Amino acid sequence: MLKRILSCMICLGVIAGCILSVSATDIDSIKEQQEALAQQSAEYEAILNEKNAEVAKQQEYVDAIVGKVETVTQEIQVSHKKIDALDAEIAEKTEQIAQKNNEIEENMDILRQRIKTIYLAGEVSSLEIILGAKNFSDFLDKVQLVKSVSTHDEELINEIQAQLDLISEEKEALQIDKVELEEEEKNLKAKQDELNELLEENKETLATLQEESDDVLQQLTLTEAQISELDEELQEYYRQQQAAQQQQQQQQQAAQQQQSTSKPSTPTVEVPAGGGYVWPVPGYYLLTSQFEEWRGYYNHGALDIAGGGIMGATVVAAASGTVVGTNSSCSHNWGKYYSCGCGGGYGNYVMINHGNGKETVYAHLTSVAVSTGQSVSAGQYLGTVGSTGHSTGAHLHYETRYNGVKYDPMSEY
Repeated sequence: MLKRILSCMICLGVIAGCILSVSATDIDSIKEQQEALAQQSAEYEAILNEKNAEVAKQQEYVDAIVGKVETVTQEIQVSHKKIDALDAEIAEKTEQIAQKNNEIEENMDILRQRIKTIYLAGEVSSLEIILGAKNFSDFLDKVQLVKSVSTHDEELINEIQAQLDLISEEKEALQIDKVELEEEEKNLKAKQDELNELLEENKETLATLQEESDDVLQQLTLTEAQISELDEELQEYYRQQQAAQQQQQQQQQAAQQQQSTSKPSTPTVEVPAGGGYVWPVPGYYLLTSQFEEWRGYYNHGALDIAGGGIMGATVVAAASGTVVGTNSSCSHNWGKYYSCGCGGGYGNYVMINHGNGKETVYAHLTSVAVSTGQSVSAGQYLGTVGSTGHSTGAHLHYETRYNGVKYDPMSEY
């Protein structure tokens, strides 16, 4: 793609050199250059549309990666919260184990105390304690005592040990869950790092595509400026031709006046008298720009017809004639303070030749209903008002030309 752009730039430079060297009277050469630049502009426009599509697709991919990064980050946060909750449960179980160990230790102290008491009593066995009874009643009491002490201690210790074992198992299960969650969080963080790296790479790609798109737009703008220069050169050529014709006519009239005393003929004007043209946008008469209005660096050679709700309004032929040029490929139908490059800035347009050197141009259309070579009659439907090309808002750019030179459309009404 970059090679295509560089090739276009080189070709454009060659054409620019030709512009500087041509003569103002070499009309064929100028027209050839205009055709070459128009073709160059179309190529740049195609490249620009392609680049803009690539930029939009890359931006969509970058947005998807950003969304994925945000999702993984939330997953990490949830996993971290789970680990914190498990830590709290493990701490609680550890505390319970400590409490149970304390209870066992307390019972062991009681048991030690009992054993100590028996030892101090003479280190006799349980049998000896029973046999040492004074009478049968004492015997029964001692048997019951030995049995009670033994059973109570055994049950107490077994119960505490069972609780301790249960808590230990629960703690072990929690620790296993924690290890699994930590591994899951580790994997999520690795995935997050990969996505962030991919995001940075695609942001760089997006920036490169945007830069290439800007370069093509700059070259397209330069091409349009050179087309405008050629158009001005053509107009200057036509003005010179008209001036020469007027001078020749004036000389002929002067010679005729010297040879005849009859009433002088009517002086020849630059543009024939108005032919009663049809207004191109029926129902809309607000002029937001007059003919020859100063635009800061050039005069606006047309009328801009606007009004509330004019978007999509009907555009008709001002007079009968033959369609000699159209463009309907521009899809940039919105207000903008720059040229999108379509139709040399005109966007979608229709150009009609009415004969006798007269032409009309209808620009910035939303749609075009006629084609090149088609014959049209005055008032015939041509398309609808829009804001394509270099247009800041919905309006009709309406030009009238005589022998290629723009003149005031209002002279036809």
